[in-house]
Order: sequence, then structure tokens, then C-alpha cells
Amino acid sequence: MYKIAIIQFPGTNCEYEAYRAIKQAGMVPEFFRWNQPTAELAEFAGYFIPGGFSYEDRIRSGAIAARDPLMRALRQEADAGKPIIGICNGAQILVEAGFIPGLNGYALGASLAANERGYLNFWVHIKNEAAPGRCAFNNFKKGHVIRLPIAHGEGRYVIPQPLLDELIKNDQVPFRYCTADGEVKNEYPVNPNGAVYNIAGVCNPAGNVLALMPHPERTLQGAVAFASLKDFLEHGKAKPATSVLSYQPAPAVPGVYEQPKGTLEFLVDLIITDNEAETLQGALQRAGFKDVRVRRFTHWEVGLAPATAEPAVAQEIVAAGELFNSNKEQAYLNDRGVLTSQTYRLLVRDRDDFVGPGKCSILQHRFGLTSVAYVKRGVVWQVEAGEAAWQSILADNILYNPYAQEALTIS
Repeated sequence: MYKIAIIQFPGTNCEYEAYRAIKQAGMVPEFFRWNQPTAELAEFAGYFIPGGFSYEDRIRSGAIAARDPLMRALRQEADAGKPIIGICNGAQILVEAGFIPGLNGYALGASLAANERGYLNFWVHIKNEAAPGRCAFNNFKKGHVIRLPIAHGEGRYVIPQPLLDELIKNDQVPFRYCTADGEVKNEYPVNPNGAVYNIAGVCNPAGNVLALMPHPERTLQGAVAFASLKDFLEHGKAKPATSVLSYQPAPAVPGVYEQPKGTLEFLVDLIITDNEAETLQGALQRAGFKDVRVRRFTHWEVGLAPATAEPAVAQEIVAAGELFNSNKEQAYLNDRGVLTSQTYRLLVRDRDDFVGPGKCSILQHRFGLTSVAYVKRGVVWQVEAGEAAWQSILADNILYNPYAQEALTIS
């Protein structure tokens, strides 16, 4: 009997559905906590990273768990050809950890970004578009349609076009969103989150690792994926078209932020403990940056219509209470004095900002602030570290995913 480790991170909440699906497929599921000795991973034939909210999805979904020592140890098992599936948050972890799409050296190659329509919780259809057995989890008829539930806020695959072209050519997109009849339509709700190429799941070049956003473990229709896993373990490895992807990502270099004229800048600091900053600091310290210190600010850039009286509209924005909660936050208007000198500061924004325009609409239509022209939301990370450590932190992409976010240094 094949033992499958169900990886549990703090915040995982789909482990029991995973347990049931693995057991029903005739394998032996066993929970494996993130803080168990990683050497024990070798005892298992395969691995399941379930959904949930690992580390409360702090920073962004999957970013902290992806850099956990357990994931570094799991690379050895992946390189040995053992099967690994990540569902929902598990998919986010695999993408952030570089298992998917499978670039050289586990380099970051994609993002699972915020959905175009926010958090989604309903049923979708996906179909097998790869050759049967192309990966460890699709050994059934090509074109087969499965009805599955989704429940995620960040499931929109963002992949640069040259890499996407290579993945398509390499048959690494086994699962795509479609209609009940199997027609792939790039429209809502068929493509629920706006993923490029209607991607629901991507495998690595060898085919033994799969990142899938919908939940096959929550319905009997998804049993074909786990039957495929058992078949893979019994009869051998998937047959890759190639074992190496040629795509090489360009180094991500932050730009420089300068506040545009005719705007208000709000830096919002938490009065209470900032769990996101604490979690990031802990992750960096576990990675070897022992002396690093982290602080976080929410950043709002508010564009104003010409000839607006800035002090008056600023007071109205504060009174509206949409950009910060005065019970637990302190806002600094056009004042960067709160930022500590001799630290590195990075403004991170989603390239597709769905929060800022929503806030702008509320300010305009609910509060009548027609002088507000636009709103952009970001996060300022303030990091106290040495130069070498800072460059290593930037290169690791823990602060931002360049495929879905932009980063700007801020003085």
C-alpha cells in the first residue's frame, strides 16, 4: 500500500477531504505537520498539499509556506520523481516555491494573483486537455470534463507569454476551465478568476508535480485524479516531452517611487501588533537573516481633480473611514517622517489593483467626494538589514511576485 503524506501548515483546513480522497483511491493517507523532521518525508510514496490559508495567507497566498524548510526538503522528493499535488492553497504554495511551472533551479516563473471578481466559492468545469498520463494526475480520456468546486481569492494564473507558449507546446497545461460541454471560453463565469489561457492546473516538465486550483478531493467526480495517482505509483513515471524548460526569467529590478503632483499620500500604521510584519520577519529569520527587522505600512495614493482644496478633501477622506480604521490604525498624510532612516523601503502594488478602484467608487458615490479622481493601494515594507542580506531578500521574491506585482523603492 502506498503511503501519501498530507502536508499540514498552520492554517491548512482541507486536510480531511484530502485524507478521504486518498483513502477512497486505495492508498494510505497520513498527516504530516510542517514541523516534523523533514527526513521523515522519504518514507512516503507521494505528497498532497491541501487547501486552506497557510499562515493566514499573510504577505500573499502561499508565500510564507513556500519558503518553509519543509518545502526545500520536498524538492529532493520531487527531483526523485515522486508525485506531488497541490490543491488551491497547495497550488499557490507550489507556484511560489518554484515547483510549478518548473524552471531551472526552482526559479519563480508565475503567479496565482488576485481574482478579477474577488473571492469565489462556487462550482466550475475543467477538462483534461493533455495526453492521458502526461502528468501523474490526468491518466484518463483527453477531453473528459469534471465538475468541481472552487473556493479562493487568489487563483488567477499570470504567466509571461513566452513561458506560456512553451508550457502549451510542452503539454504542461493539463486542466483548463470550460463549459459543461467542454468548450473553453475566456469569459466569466466559465473562466472564473480571469486566469490566462483559462488555466486551472499546471504540471512540471516531468509530470510528477501538479498545481490545481479547483478541489477534486471534495467530490466523487474528482476521484479520477486520485485513481491516476495510484496508477502512476503502480506503473511508472509520466512521460515528459522535455525535462528542462528553456525560459529564463529576467532579474526583477525595483523602480523608484515619486509621489505624483496633485495627489495625497497616506501611510497607515497599525497600532496593534502587525501579524503580517511579524510573520515575514520570522520567515526571514528562519531563512538565516537573524538580525532583520520588518515593519509594514499600508500605502494609499489618492489622485485629486484639478483645483481641489487638498486640506478639506483630506479631512473628508479621513472622516469617511474607508482607507483606515482609527480604532487600530494611525494614518500619516504626506508625511514620511514615520519611516525609519537607515532602512530599506519597498512599495509593492498589484499590477491589477482591484482594491483601489473599489475604494475610489465608494468615496465618490457613497460619500460624494467627486474631487477624488483615483485611488491606488499598496504596501510599504520597511526592512532593517545589511546590504548583502537586503539583496538576497529581494532576489528571493518573498516581498513581491514580479509577475503580478510591481515594486518601487521609496525614500
